Amino acid sequence: MAFTAGIRTINRLATDQLVTSSIVPVDITGFSFALPVARSLMWRVRAVFTLGATGGFRFLAHNTSAPTEYNFECTVRDLTTPATLTGTSAGALAEAAFANASAVASNYQLEASGLVTANLATTFSFQFAQNTSDVLSITMQAGATMELIQF
Repeated sequence: MAFTAGIRTINRLATDQLVTSSIVPVDITGFSFALPVARSLMWRVRAVFTLGATGGFRFLAHNTSAPTEYNFECTVRDLTTPATLTGTSAGALAEAAFANASAVASNYQLEASGLVTANLATTFSFQFAQNTSDVLSITMQAGATMELIQF
């Protein structure tokens, strides 16, 4: 069985990035990539983020055009009470935000992964926002990483 070589890239968020008073997902700085037609991208994000007490969280694996293949899985853990699994997405097959109205001011661990195959040339990005708009921000902490394999 032959294997196809892929291009592997690892990007890291250099400084904290925050969203205040918005439920509209924004790109995480450096986590946005051009994907040519009929090419695939396997990706994985690992990060720690901080919530204000009522904002909740929203994550999205976004494409600027409808893909032919899409998968998105996400797990979030409350680091104040590590046994608490705040939420999981069991593998979305169409683009949709993974969101939770968590109301605990805490640090959370995010692990997300997926696969996307471009139908047309597209820009793929990993995005975040609050789940409920308020003045307490959600902050993606510096050191978040996105690992990509394009083939």
